[in-house]
Amino acid sequence: MHYRSVSGSRDEKFRRLRDIRLDDDGWKDTHLAGHRPFTPVTQSGWGEFPALDDLFPWGSPAVKANRSWVSSPSKETLRRRWVTLVREPDPEIKSELFKETPDRKLGERREPLPGRTAHPGPIGEETRSRPETVRIALRSFDRQWLIADNRVLDRPRPDLWAATHNGQIFLNHQSSHAIDSGPAVVATHLLPDTHHFNGRGGRVMPILHPDGSPNTPAGLLPYLTRALGGEPVTVSDLAAYTAAVTGHSAFTERFAEDLLTPGVRLPLTRDAELWNRATALGAEILWASTYSERFADTRAGRPVGDVGFPSGDERQVRYLTHIGGTVPNAMSYDPETETLHVGEGTFAPVPEAVWAYHVGGMRILNKWFGYRKAKPTSKKTSPLDDIHVESWPPEWTTELIELLCVLRRLTDLAHAQSALLTEILAGEVITGAELAAEGVTLASVSARKPRHRPVGGLFTEGNVV
Repeated sequence: MHYRSVSGSRDEKFRRLRDIRLDDDGWKDTHLAGHRPFTPVTQSGWGEFPALDDLFPWGSPAVKANRSWVSSPSKETLRRRWVTLVREPDPEIKSELFKETPDRKLGERREPLPGRTAHPGPIGEETRSRPETVRIALRSFDRQWLIADNRVLDRPRPDLWAATHNGQIFLNHQSSHAIDSGPAVVATHLLPDTHHFNGRGGRVMPILHPDGSPNTPAGLLPYLTRALGGEPVTVSDLAAYTAAVTGHSAFTERFAEDLLTPGVRLPLTRDAELWNRATALGAEILWASTYSERFADTRAGRPVGDVGFPSGDERQVRYLTHIGGTVPNAMSYDPETETLHVGEGTFAPVPEAVWAYHVGGMRILNKWFGYRKAKPTSKKTSPLDDIHVESWPPEWTTELIELLCVLRRLTDLAHAQSALLTEILAGEVITGAELAAEGVTLASVSARKPRHRPVGGLFTEGNVV
């Protein structure tokens, strides 16, 4: 069996196909093993690296509401939508507003989500004027609000809600579509939406189970501790190493052919010095990715609750001219002056790498603004979607500045990540076969199930409130 990839537009593909011969040198051998995907043999060593979803075996699709009106960048907008729904007296109109589905109907009773208050009855009989809301990660680096009510979410994923305790980080990668640029893995401390990665699905790997234990195979962390010189390796260390190695474009570009089949593999270094450098670099990445809510360390310049740059730092984002009261329809960028224009508002300095930053083809700044502009373009599922903000809230300006700081920090670290990856791949790595030989079971069925606290045990509620 042989493999060949033909890219380009439709016409370009037809032209190239006309020139292809069975005996030319453009073909590549495929894997001989029957269980491997139909991809070419490469010299990257990809097939020997352990799969990321074996190292973090419990994974899940994220929250799928099936109703766009239940999430918004504006908490006040959710309150107005909720009030419109619960005060509607006509049952037919209320059904249209709610958007009934086979999974959620107005007259059904539902148990509350883990850590949430009990519902007084079916949503169709609700009278309270304010919904319970939580902060979520709707898309990569985009924090929005969600109505935290099991009666309005088709696929709420209760196990993930139960796992949103302090210290949790959700790693996310594309599980159903190939990617060829941008980071292969992104991270958030907030409950993620099902399309969090790049708007096209994805699979979430929490680093902790609902009971707080590490989401790793039995024996993995002790083995890494021994192999790397005896310093205890924690699941947070493994998450930081993962972010440093896979969370940048150089990783995706280097393994572009391997990533034609979705699923990320992780080259685990045997070199303790490289491991320590990677975990230190990954701590910075995860601190920025979680808006300074995880991996804070004031001695390392990572304060908790402040991802911005200090006064006097040349990277500090300045808000030069105000956006004004109305919500703008357009956002643009001037590369010569490194200025971001949002309506009449301007922000600088914004390097071009920040403006262009994307995850799996999804431009982060464009997507962030698309959810907030005067006429949102997200898919409409109900007349309630027509209720949105009528003036630009001051908190959105703060959130935009924070996002620009996050992206600046990530783009500034990309070169160091690329260099580190080169060093790791040039040295010895720990293979999946070696882990198996050491008794680390990477494909255990039981390890892929979430572990909960015993009934009657204490539930540790996290930062979703």
